[in-house]
Amino acid sequence: MRRILALVVAGLLAACSSGGTVASTTSTPTVPVSTTPTTDPGEDCRRLAEDAVDYLEEVVSGLEGITADELADRSRWPDVLLGLEARGEELDRRRADLGCDLGAVQQEVVLRAAELPAEGPLARLLLDLLLGRTG
Repeated sequence: MRRILALVVAGLLAACSSGGTVASTTSTPTVPVSTTPTTDPGEDCRRLAEDAVDYLEEVVSGLEGITADELADRSRWPDVLLGLEARGEELDRRRADLGCDLGAVQQEVVLRAAELPAEGPLARLLLDLLLGRTG
């Protein structure tokens, strides 16, 4: 989970490093998002996925109104992004403690994240990166 969140934020930073503008993205997925889980992660692991999506929703909300310049400067990050590594480590630890299959939990997160609303270009880019809707 930590790796997914870190990769998405790294993608956001890379997208923002080109002069402070965020490229618009399409809403057409390049990799189709499955709407039916292929593996049932179990009740505890579904709760873990829900917690990960809740955090992702906090990140998306925290990015609303943030400019690319602010995102490129870690000292200007909102608190929700500053806690990214610690929150990801906590989710990874819980996943390991519960014996959850990483792929099944990730699939649950992606399925649930596909329904999150995103206001603002950075929030949309974050979800587009996570959901494979960018090239």
